[in-house]
Order: sequence, then C-alpha cells, then structure tokens
Amino acid sequence: MKIKRIFLLLSILLLGIVLSACSTSSTTNAWSGVTASDTAVYFTNANALIAVKADNGNDIWSFPPQSTSKGLFAAASTRYFSAPPVIVGEQLIVGDYSGTLTSVSTRDGAEQWNFTGATGRYIDAPLVVNDVIIAQNADASIHALDLNGQLLWTFKGDYAFWATPASDGTTVYAPSMDHSLYALNLSDGTLKWKKDLSGPLVGRILLSEDGTIYVGNLNGELYAIKAEDGSILWSQTLKSGIWSAPTKVDDKLYIGDQAGNIYVLNASDGTTVTSLEIGSAILGSGVVMGDKVAFGDENGELIAIGLDGSRAWTRTLTGKIYSNLVYSGDQLYVLTTKGDQPLHVFDANGNEIWNYSTKK
Repeated sequence: MKIKRIFLLLSILLLGIVLSACSTSSTTNAWSGVTASDTAVYFTNANALIAVKADNGNDIWSFPPQSTSKGLFAAASTRYFSAPPVIVGEQLIVGDYSGTLTSVSTRDGAEQWNFTGATGRYIDAPLVVNDVIIAQNADASIHALDLNGQLLWTFKGDYAFWATPASDGTTVYAPSMDHSLYALNLSDGTLKWKKDLSGPLVGRILLSEDGTIYVGNLNGELYAIKAEDGSILWSQTLKSGIWSAPTKVDDKLYIGDQAGNIYVLNASDGTTVTSLEIGSAILGSGVVMGDKVAFGDENGELIAIGLDGSRAWTRTLTGKIYSNLVYSGDQLYVLTTKGDQPLHVFDANGNEIWNYSTKK
C-alpha cells in the first residue's frame, strides 16, 4: 500500500505539470527534455517535438506537423511529450503520455513508425544499445524493439518504470517505482537479478566503467551496487529525496537532492567531501563542462560549481529547471518550465549564446 500511495502522489505531481502545459499553445509549463547533435537540437515542449539549429536556434521542423502560417505553435497537438528524444542515426525515438513510441526523421520530422504496445506513459527517454531500443513505461513494462519498431521481447515488473535504463551491452539495468533495480538479459529480457533498495527509484542510474552502478531513491539513499550480481558496495543517506543519477568525474560523484543541496562524494565509499546548500530542489542530473559541473534547480537557477564543490557562477531564468542539462559542442542546453523562452543556451562561463522563443 505504501508503494501505491507514493506512486499516486508522484502521478498527481506529473498530472499537474501536464494540465498547466496544456493550458496554452504559445507558452510552456512542461517537464520535458533536450538532445543535441553537432548541427541540431531536438527538444520536447509539451505538445511538440521541435528541431532547431544548434548555432542560432532557428526553426528546422516540429512534430506533429502544425500550421506554419502563424508559427510552429499555431495549432496545438493533442499529444503530450515529457521524455527527451534519442538520436539513432537518422531517427529520433520519442515516447508520449498516450503510450505511443514514435520514430521521427531527423531530416524533416516525418513519422517513420510507431509502437503502441504499452498502455501507460513514457516519462523518460528510451535506451538504445546494440541497435535495440529498450523502452520503459509507467505500465510496469519494458519493451525491446528493433530499429524498425518490431517487438523483440517484453518484460513485466510490479510497478512503473519511469527512468531511462542503462546497459553494458549484455545486461539492461532498470530502476523501478517498486523500490527495485532490475537486471535483465539484453538478448531476451529474462531476469538476471533484482535488488530491493528501500524506496522508489524515479531517476536514472549511473553505470560506471568499472562495473559499479550508482542509484538513488526518494528516501535520499544513494547506493553503489555491483553490476555483476546486485550486491551493495556502500550506501549514503542524503538530506532529502534523489530524483536523478549522480555525475562522476574521476573518483568523485556530484549529485543534488530535493532539499536543494549539491554534494561531492567519494565514489569509492560514498563519504562526503563537501556540500553546497542551494535551497531549492534539484531534480535533474548535473553535467560536466570541463572543470565545472552545472545543475539546475526548481527556482530557475542555473548553478555551476568547480570540481572542488565551490560555486563558480549562477544565472537565474524564468520558470523551473527540472530536466537534465545537456552539454554538447561547448554549449550548455537548459530547458525551463514556464514562459515563452523554454530553451536557453550558454557557454561554460555562463554567457548566454541564444534562446528559443515560442513567439513566432
């Protein structure tokens, strides 16, 4: 019953975001995601998947197709996108709240195929490994598809799978709302092991090159787990809930919590090196920018810290920052949840390069 109550509360939180996002087609209040290539940026913005040029933010296309006579947002789509897209060659794979997983062409935004085998929401991006799409869904299922959208296998868990899994090429590691981390064979989806971690796992996990998995739960417990068999190497309790994966630089982990603290931890044993109190919830993962790590918080602050944990710079944006930040091609991409400028792009020193406006 406890799991059901927590799941209900989290579902209400996401529903509130959806309802506010659907209130207008010219602004965004969505909890969405961004993916970048060398030449283009793809991001979900409530009712649309949008492609813009990486160097200046100019429009390329939007999906689903909308009237261009009054701009990309002239006609609101009935679909709602929360998850960021994943780039696979000339495909973008993106899931929506109707339970549809869609392949969209990176060239022109045309739909190539869709998969409707899930009955719940796609909250986060799918994983693509060895030309296999691993699509986790809030209906407690994980579907494996080939790059043409054909079903390879399905795994059914006990409760919702929200976050993107990780894989070492032979095993899929999937965090679940049922408090468990699952290890599945990539080839056929059979269960290798399952580990109860005492609290809902709503965020992504970090799979390190040395075979260590780092995963946090909503109780604020961060675990280091041996990928081979699921045994716990160490655990550390933070001050509040963990919604995202830590970021690893050399032998240090950088992670934020729901109470608004950023921690620098030793990856070997989880001990705290230092911490920085921000004061507003940090729900997305940090991203490395050379000698800095950037985080976003619920107050709309973009914070960059040095590798020693000291604050380097702060920028304040309109709206809340919930999504994972992306750093690609020396540009930091930040999505916010309110206003007519949902996407901001900065350099590593905090200088804004361009922003995307929905007012066309």
